[in-house]
Amino acid sequence: MNKTKVSHLYAMLVMIIWGMSYLSIKIVVAEINPILSAFYRFLIAGVILIIIKKMQHSNEKVLKEDRLKMALGGLFGVGLYFFFENYSIAFTTASNVAILIASIPIFTLIAQKIIFNEEITKTKLIGTIFSVVGIIIIVASKDKISLFSTGTIGDLMALACALCWVIYNIINSSFKGNYSSITITTYQSIWGCIFLSPSLVFVSNSIPSAKVILNILFLSVFCSCVGYVLYNYALNYLGATVLTTYINLQPIITLIAAVIILRERITISQLIGCFTIILGVSMVSTQKKGKAEVIENI
Repeated sequence: MNKTKVSHLYAMLVMIIWGMSYLSIKIVVAEINPILSAFYRFLIAGVILIIIKKMQHSNEKVLKEDRLKMALGGLFGVGLYFFFENYSIAFTTASNVAILIASIPIFTLIAQKIIFNEEITKTKLIGTIFSVVGIIIIVASKDKISLFSTGTIGDLMALACALCWVIYNIINSSFKGNYSSITITTYQSIWGCIFLSPSLVFVSNSIPSAKVILNILFLSVFCSCVGYVLYNYALNYLGATVLTTYINLQPIITLIAAVIILRERITISQLIGCFTIILGVSMVSTQKKGKAEVIENI
């Protein structure tokens, strides 16, 4: 199996992991401050990744001109992303957040055209639109959508969250050196942890429950370590436009998990939404990576 096909499989695996993460985050933030929980998550992930890097890529150094980009990747892809995502739900509905984060593929498409002059084919455009429409159908079937109304602050924070992820992809597509996905994820997790460290002011004397601790470990090991490593690997071979479209699979995974774990019922509208997302992702994933995008790093 060639690396492009492997990358498509990795992209789907990452979305399965990240789709499951919402249930864990919901459990964790019930006891721990949202930003503090993100700090713990990347602190544990950073320690694990440092050990792995020392064992597998100890001689891989970051070029001087890429050091700032590593820090910026940690700032936008970890620090600011989780700050905006976690707190946006405090000001607006989860449905609004889901809709606005679904704008990532659209912003990515525009950014890749402006910065890398990537060709926007009809298939890419239609597929991206389908995936976003699918998100809207799924969310609208569960809760009322009221974008930019009483929860405007939260909506704007969710939009900022989406823009942070687009910037994160651009940064990771512009390194001068060739780095393994382990190296990229390690450095950016460390920087992300540093940027999240002010959340230590929210530390309390109470000890989290075993349930919360297990979920933090899941978020650290699978969502941060495995997820980010596989995402950065796939980014090299698929490009940002194709890969970010996979992000819209996450609500499907969350929906399935809710049905299995929480015994929630799935409606016809949700099934239609799922089908629409899958159709859109399938259309975009068949497109080849743009010539102007980053080449093999692994």
